[in-house]
Amino acid sequence: MQDAKQKWSLHEVDQTSKRALPRVLVIGAGMAGLVAARLLHDSGFSVTVLEARDRLGGRLWTDDSLGIPCDLGGSWIHGADDNPLTDWCATLGIQLAYTPEDDRFVYENGQAQERAQLEATAWRGFAEAEQAINTAIERAKAGKAQGQDPQISLEDALQPLLNSADLPELDQRMLAALISVSEGVQGAPADALDVEEWFPKEAYGVNAIPVGGYRQLIDDAATGLAIRLNQPVQRIVYSPMGVQAVTPQATFTADVAVITVPLGILKTGKLQFEPPLPTVKQAAIDRIGFGGDGVLGKLIMRFPAQFWPDDEAWLLSLPLSIEERGFFSSWFNLAKVVKAPFLMGFTNGHTAANFDRNMSDEAVCAEGMRVLRRMFGDNIPAPEKFIFTRWLSDPWALGSYSYPAVGSSLDDRRRYAEPVNDQLYFAGEATDLTQYGTVHAALRSGEAAALQIYQTYYGAPVRQGYAPWK
Repeated sequence: MQDAKQKWSLHEVDQTSKRALPRVLVIGAGMAGLVAARLLHDSGFSVTVLEARDRLGGRLWTDDSLGIPCDLGGSWIHGADDNPLTDWCATLGIQLAYTPEDDRFVYENGQAQERAQLEATAWRGFAEAEQAINTAIERAKAGKAQGQDPQISLEDALQPLLNSADLPELDQRMLAALISVSEGVQGAPADALDVEEWFPKEAYGVNAIPVGGYRQLIDDAATGLAIRLNQPVQRIVYSPMGVQAVTPQATFTADVAVITVPLGILKTGKLQFEPPLPTVKQAAIDRIGFGGDGVLGKLIMRFPAQFWPDDEAWLLSLPLSIEERGFFSSWFNLAKVVKAPFLMGFTNGHTAANFDRNMSDEAVCAEGMRVLRRMFGDNIPAPEKFIFTRWLSDPWALGSYSYPAVGSSLDDRRRYAEPVNDQLYFAGEATDLTQYGTVHAALRSGEAAALQIYQTYYGAPVRQGYAPWK
């Protein structure tokens, strides 16, 4: 268990700088912002965190309204066998609930079938999909090698197969499920996903849930920090004289700033910069996928009693057609984690965007129940309570997380992460080259920004080892 007074210093705890250290503003109190702020604060910098919301966490949001802590944003530690979040949880004594990825079952009319068996039966559809995707990837690579920009989406690659009369019904439904997995984990519709990055890297492997929610890590990171809530920054003014962050209530001044707002805020111009960001950086921000119709929706439901198998982590439903993909085809058995009758369903692609923007909570819940009744029968009970997440409609998020959009590249993420004039630093999951879209990408980016500022201004070697994930 971590000592509550443990410092997150980037150097020896009793070390002091021989230089006058810059004052730092951190814009955003999500994982990236709080990690950067805490590392700098505990290393001797004067740090103020400005947050638009009335709570900490950003797209990490542990909510108690259903009677137990439920994470409405990030829920999992992906790659939990080699992840700083795992080490941090161990330091704090937070239990992890590991979620197996094998032996998944598809349910229909109360009957269960092994997914692997259905995949073997629908081998033709899978073989043709694999061939179509591989052909599109090779075409995209060849075009880029010739200096072209092919911009081929996952949907472009699979278009000849969608609703093909030559494919048996089961093959079509399995193909819909395959696309739904990509849309769900990547957090975007197939027509927006670059075919070269279509495969969801974190869909498989060792994954775990922090029991009690991510709030425990957020609260730990926030310890000792000066945080101003309800301060939506509208404008950043920077010059050799310093940095100003302008909110409707006040203007805050410092020497440097760390910008950690969700990418959607920067793409839409909701946060303005004076002077504007360099053209190459803004163009990179514009190309990286975020928002639009890109969202992953969660429907968390509490039932009076459990009617689903207790020993399965994942409960699957095959979409009835390509058009019905994204209609809650994946459910997670939260009862195994919270010891209460909870299910968490996922909606994705254009379906999720429509639910988020245009349908009431009750209508979305009804869609979820329609799928559950198709899976387990008409006699299952209605939920006692439920929550549906709406990250697209959230004014301070405008989407769930970044994704590999058609026309974007890893160079865009590199440019997004680059500082401007050693005054503006950028962090957030979208700056990570390989693990974007994850909580640990946000952590790593906040740490990276803190290290950049420390190495530029402190004038002493970095001696890492004092953060709780070290």
